[in-house]
Amino acid sequence: MVGLKQAAACVAFLGLAASGAQASDLFSADGGYKDGAAAPYWVVTVGGYAAVEPSFPGSKETDFTFRPIFDFYRAGENEWLSLPNDSFGFTLYQTSNFRFGVAGNYIDERNVSDDRRALNGLQDIDYTIQLGGFAEYYPVPFIRTRIEVLQGITGAEGFEANLIADFIYRPAAQWQFTVGPRLKFVDGQYNSEFFSTPTNYLGLAAYNADGGLNSWGVSSSARYDVNERWSIRGFAEWNRLEGDAADSPLVKLRGDENQWQAGIGAAYKFNFAY
Repeated sequence: MVGLKQAAACVAFLGLAASGAQASDLFSADGGYKDGAAAPYWVVTVGGYAAVEPSFPGSKETDFTFRPIFDFYRAGENEWLSLPNDSFGFTLYQTSNFRFGVAGNYIDERNVSDDRRALNGLQDIDYTIQLGGFAEYYPVPFIRTRIEVLQGITGAEGFEANLIADFIYRPAAQWQFTVGPRLKFVDGQYNSEFFSTPTNYLGLAAYNADGGLNSWGVSSSARYDVNERWSIRGFAEWNRLEGDAADSPLVKLRGDENQWQAGIGAAYKFNFAY
């Protein structure tokens, strides 16, 4: 299902395309970047993944979806690692191996129509916009550590913290591979929204999910730079629900503790002057 996050990325892409003539002036004839551009400029990457992911948290059913790629940085600054399941971040401060900034994320709505067998008797959950912050630290150039803290302000208005680490492997200039562990901790409101069940759900007593460790897993990605502008990308991630999320009747009797997602896509990089 295409949601607000995807629509926002499309709007951003159209706005950038409208300035394409100005942006294209910064490219040399061979597709590279001009080092001596007269005006300040940003290096912008846009694209998307065709992906498959759980229909909702805890579901054993999957949906096809579009996941946008959108990244930018000021020319002359670091090009930081940006992975498909990172929350969108805007850097406020950075050094050679550390940065922090504001973060945002989007969780699609959950409707009974997504899986009537599993969700019958449960409430719909509106789309969730999350706002917060992130910080990254590279102890060595080939290892990234990242923390995200996010608070829902619509839909599921709970709190989550994501602990992330990635090993980065570049066997050649045009190839990049990453793999690393994931941990998610949430508060009681977040787990309750997605995993609590009312009295008589499947004939059982009410189940009230509390906070704590929500899931752990591993994520991987691959990227091949066809040239300076185009890249082909793919990712796969597995997470296992834990604690009160895994113990929910929604998961145990109608869902799956193992949550898989994967996607393949392409991205285009260009310079944008202002």
